[in-house]
Amino acid sequence: MIEQGKITDINGEEIILSCSSLSGGCQKCKASSFCSTDGKIFSAINGKNIDLKQGDTVEIHLPPGQTIFAGFMVLIFPLLSFILFFLGGSWLFNDSEGMGILSGILGLSTGFYITYLYNKINKRKNTPRITKLIN
Repeated sequence: MIEQGKITDINGEEIILSCSSLSGGCQKCKASSFCSTDGKIFSAINGKNIDLKQGDTVEIHLPPGQTIFAGFMVLIFPLLSFILFFLGGSWLFNDSEGMGILSGILGLSTGFYITYLYNKINKRKNTPRITKLIN
């Protein structure tokens, strides 16, 4: 997925960008009226060492597979861990619904924590890359 952003800050190789719903893929998206992407701040890496300055508009590349996997990790993985812990807790504590719910909440928390650790460890790998400067 190709997106555009305006540079708000440069911190070495890490570039801080602000996005707009009037640029990139948001122009083509039918759900753009439901999103609020204007002013969202995110970081990207200038891996090609393009000469950039604050205020420049750049194009960034977000690999679709990586984007889908990130959504899975944030939304689906904690839900699956909730279900797994709920069923395991219910079975382990002799079909006790209360203990199953507590186990499920523990599983949900564990799922979010594992996602947090994964994202912290793979931050550089999962950060979008700047592909070109847009005049």
